[in-house]
This record gives sequence, structure tokens and C-alpha cells, in this order.
Amino acid sequence: MSATATLTSTFSHVVTHFSDKMLMLLGNIIRDSGLSMEKFIEDRSILELGLKTWLQSGHLRKVTLEIFKPGTRDLIRRWDLDWDKCDAAETGFWVDIADIKYHLKKAGVMASDCPYRFLVDNKDGRPDVPNFTKTEYADTTGLKQYSLGTTISGGSYGSRTSYWK
Repeated sequence: MSATATLTSTFSHVVTHFSDKMLMLLGNIIRDSGLSMEKFIEDRSILELGLKTWLQSGHLRKVTLEIFKPGTRDLIRRWDLDWDKCDAAETGFWVDIADIKYHLKKAGVMASDCPYRFLVDNKDGRPDVPNFTKTEYADTTGLKQYSLGTTISGGSYGSRTSYWK
């Protein structure tokens, strides 16, 4: 007896997978860093709409979580989740939660009252999404970037994660 299997995914599956997993990882990073989940819960639906819109249109470059020293605008930590077509197509959809947890332990817990914000970097010509405005990244001077590699994969797309400490 012989068997044949096929794997079919549509781009809408890829968009849903990546937006869901990016939001999950951001929530895990916030929670496991010791930060308050309140802002994430408040902003989640807005962020989800932006991610799905810009993933679908092909304009998304990355989503960033910036974390500041309480009472200041001094950046103390930053997490970047980029998104792009990969050269080496892989089958299946996966997320590497263990790698994120490992690096969260290395990065350390922060005070729960550290304010944070989300930034989304897009290619020119992106469609507008309500509640998103142009802004600049906080200065990373004095921080060092650490790369985790690919943490989310789906078909021929991947998301590499890095953090600044």
C-alpha cells in the first residue's frame, strides 16, 4: 500500500498564522518580562487589524515593542519581529516559543510600571488603518542588539526576532 499527502495553504492562512503568532509572542514577552498586560489588552484589536491589513497587502516590514524606564522616555528594551519572504521555503506552520522564553530569561524581568508602546514599520504605499500615526523609533544608543533568528514560520514566509538590551 502506498500513500500520498499534500500540503496546501493559502496566503490568507499565512496572514492569519503570522498575525496570531506575532500577537501571542508580544503578549508573552510583555507578561514574562513582568510588565502590565493592561495596555496590550487595550491595544490588541487595533494592532491585530493593522497587522492583518499590512500582512495581506504585503506592506508589513516589522512590529516593534519599545519599553521605557518609568517616568522617562529612555528606552531600556526593544523587541523587533520582522516579516519577509524566506529564500528557503519550509513546509508547515510553526512558532518557536522556547527560544523566546530562553531569551526572555537572559534579558531579565523589568518593573511592572515600565511604559511600553507598539510601532509598526511598513513599506511605502501602505493602506491606512485607523488609530495608527507616523512616529519615530526611540534612540537605541547604549543598547546592544541580540538576534534570535526565525521564530515564526509559515510556508515561504518567516519572522525573525531580535531584542535590544
